[in-house]
Amino acid sequence: MRFIVPLLAALTLAPMGCGDSGPASGEVTKSVRTRVQSLPKTAAVVYREPVRNAKAVQRFYEARQFKHAWRGRRAEDVVKAIRDIEGDGLTPADYHLAALERLIQEREKSTNAKLEGDLDILVTDAVIEMIDDVRYGRVRPNLLNPKWNMDPRENAPPMEKEAARIAAASSVGDAIAAAKPNHFIYRGLVRALAQLREISAHGGWPAVPSGKPIKPGVTDPRIPAIRARLAVSGEAGAPSNSTNYDPGLRKAVELFQTRHRLDANGIIDKDVVDAMNVSAADRAGQVRVNLERARWVLGGLGDEFILVNLPAFKAYLIRGGNNIWESRTQIGEEAKQTPSFTATMKTVVFNPDWTVPPMIIAEEVAEGMQKDRNWLASKGIVAVDKDNQEVDPGSIDWGNAADGDFPYTLRQPPGVDNPLGRVKFLFPNKYSIYLHDTPSQTKFEAERRTFSHGCIRLENALELAKLLLSGQGSWSGGKIDQVVESGETENVELSHPLPVVIVYWTVSVGASGEIRYMRDIYDLDQSVLNALNRSM
Repeated sequence: MRFIVPLLAALTLAPMGCGDSGPASGEVTKSVRTRVQSLPKTAAVVYREPVRNAKAVQRFYEARQFKHAWRGRRAEDVVKAIRDIEGDGLTPADYHLAALERLIQEREKSTNAKLEGDLDILVTDAVIEMIDDVRYGRVRPNLLNPKWNMDPRENAPPMEKEAARIAAASSVGDAIAAAKPNHFIYRGLVRALAQLREISAHGGWPAVPSGKPIKPGVTDPRIPAIRARLAVSGEAGAPSNSTNYDPGLRKAVELFQTRHRLDANGIIDKDVVDAMNVSAADRAGQVRVNLERARWVLGGLGDEFILVNLPAFKAYLIRGGNNIWESRTQIGEEAKQTPSFTATMKTVVFNPDWTVPPMIIAEEVAEGMQKDRNWLASKGIVAVDKDNQEVDPGSIDWGNAADGDFPYTLRQPPGVDNPLGRVKFLFPNKYSIYLHDTPSQTKFEAERRTFSHGCIRLENALELAKLLLSGQGSWSGGKIDQVVESGETENVELSHPLPVVIVYWTVSVGASGEIRYMRDIYDLDQSVLNALNRSM
């Protein structure tokens, strides 16, 4: 008995903490019900904060009979996850962070059913918003690019069910972390962002003065600055004051060039210096942009697809989650940009003919014919009318070729000079974009390969055809070679159509985790970064 009285006294004097004591559960449930049911009438505002997912919040609480979900330290665990979301390139302030911190501070002092209800509702809205953003993207890509047609939210589970799963988890923090993308590309970008922010927090890397190109083996007063720059980003060891461009530094420069998709020739020219002088903070912004772009895509990818990354000038065939083929590409020039979108590849065409697009007729053919009436004939291109009858190009009024009702079709038969080469790959889309071979193979040696009118030229196109048709009937590599050699056009429908995903990633991650930075060839990064930084 002597132990009971002190124990009762201790319990009486013990302070309420961590929100574990407070109003009765029934009172909080009543407050939550009142607040949630009034959301449509109050412009969906709670504690002066907009509830951005009011309908999902309503369904979440209706499914649990309006019982509060985040008692005790669970609200604090969500707040910690909100702070940590910065590591994914998102902004904690976008998820009611300041309001939740104030509510938790008020609860520590004195609480009531209304405060508990407001806190619970805002935590739910923050969880829904945060999980939706980190999985599928905060920015709606079609608002920046109307041509984008891939929706990672398609067939996704309702967000209120995701919130319910997290609310029921034994560890809220672990459940939120598990909801994030787990693709190696995403994980690699998260690591790169953390490293760049760490470098930036410690002052970044030094600038390299501009000047004439520096070749290996020479001496130059800028060499110590280059050593110092590469030491910070990890390509070189400890810096020194030596002005000699020695083999060790050359190895570091070539590694830097590889990481930035520059020709790894060891020559420190303007492109290399410009890449070195992009600050760590700006590189971190570039990574944030590409984390967002990854969220637009990764949730909707299966195990087999063709991926084209425009700024990398690369195409890949992915099977079983593995990269089994890749090729250099040539893409649309700046005035005729290749769009980002997704479609389904259905047909392989061997020895294709080429129908000249209206844009090329208006911009190139008309001018060529007005200067030289044999211009089309010299390229092996024939003109046919609406009845598919061949027409003498000299009889056509080329001054009206830009009109929308130009009554002729220009076609180049299959052959060694055909711009589509020996094979093309069709994935029907409203932009008339396709993948194809090309006779212009020497252009693949260029660093910046923006040469086409929008379609995507492949360096190793026949290799892709053989991989796509392997196991499909009699279409062995030998038969493909025979068909190509014949020169006759042949269309082959794929027995297993597969997605083609054309993306614009200026930072990429290899399967082994290596990071590659690309130039923003179409100047599209800033609009995504601005949208990410804009409060929604």
